[in-house]
Amino acid sequence: IGTNTGFESDRSLPMDAKRIADARLRGMKVVVVDPRFTHAAAKADEWVPIRPATDCAFVLGLVNLLLNKYAIYDAPFLQQHTNAPYLIGPDGYYVVDPGTKKPLIWDTTDQCARPFDAFSDEETASKAALGGQYKVNGVPCQPAFQLLKERVREYTPERVEEIATVPAATVRRVAREFGENAQIGSTIEIEGQRWPLRCSLVAYYRGTQGHVHSTLTTQALYTLQ
Repeated sequence: IGTNTGFESDRSLPMDAKRIADARLRGMKVVVVDPRFTHAAAKADEWVPIRPATDCAFVLGLVNLLLNKYAIYDAPFLQQHTNAPYLIGPDGYYVVDPGTKKPLIWDTTDQCARPFDAFSDEETASKAALGGQYKVNGVPCQPAFQLLKERVREYTPERVEEIATVPAATVRRVAREFGENAQIGSTIEIEGQRWPLRCSLVAYYRGTQGHVHSTLTTQALYTLQ
């Protein structure tokens, strides 16, 4: 999205070009989202033309579908390694433990709020709520992940089409393909250690960053990843 890494630009073009060429021989699908029919678009499996400076709406449309339509996301990773289950109050800030000031997470087993560091391993993290509405010390709250799901609902495929000129059907298909090919739950062993294996990746660079509010576009891209 907004880059030609490995095709005509970026800092390590010769190495990236070789790596991308090898990956394509192994079956990697390349989708290029760019207003221009670039060298990358010419060699891609699919070119998705987009109105300039509307990348953020397109990406949030993908996030909306993955979370609210297809339910494709790595819940265990979110629970153990991110602030997705942290409880957020009406003021937009973390709900914290009065004594320690540590952010709180809702325990779905014991039905109470606990400090975030009580969910430090895989077993305890699985109890952390990612959705729902709760009340802690009289304060209504909900997990950050729940707020994210609600925030992106407005980026329907139809609205993305109006903003970015990418057809709604294409938005739906790209989101599903990206999510399904991520192979959530799969792992790979490298030098004796087991890691998550994620077979979907978004590369982006100057094309997404050369516009007003590009910081928010970059945040949306990180959210998609």
